[in-house]
Amino acid sequence: MDSHLPSEPRAFLLSPALSANARFTINKKEEQKEKKTSSLFLLFRSRAGPRSEMELTAQQLRGFDGSDASKPIYVAIRGAIYDVSSGKGFYGPGGPYAVFAGREASRALAKMSKSEDDVCGDLDGLSDKELGVLADWENKFQAKYPVVGRLAS
Repeated sequence: MDSHLPSEPRAFLLSPALSANARFTINKKEEQKEKKTSSLFLLFRSRAGPRSEMELTAQQLRGFDGSDASKPIYVAIRGAIYDVSSGKGFYGPGGPYAVFAGREASRALAKMSKSEDDVCGDLDGLSDKELGVLADWENKFQAKYPVVGRLAS
């Protein structure tokens, strides 16, 4: 028997999300490696926890503007609330983007504006270019900050 062939073939079914009927034969070493990987994934999922279902009104969101050091700093974009506390230097009091803290900032980000009049969630009348700018900001926030809830409508 060749040394590269499995001595004891094992078959197992992959997750239904990957393939409903996919069966693979692997040797014991590969099986152990797969179990270890699955365990690490489950550990990561348990630490990450389920996505939060917190919902805040615009008035409640204002309480997370960084003025109270015991609370996190939140910014909403298209209704999704991000915890930007790790960017306190930017969004905290005195920071260059403090005007967005505790607010729905979609319009202002789309327009690249720090005007109080633009710090809102109203997207009416924005150009395609501005909506593209907003999408870029949204992607940056998604990559950098956790979503902690939704803004109530």
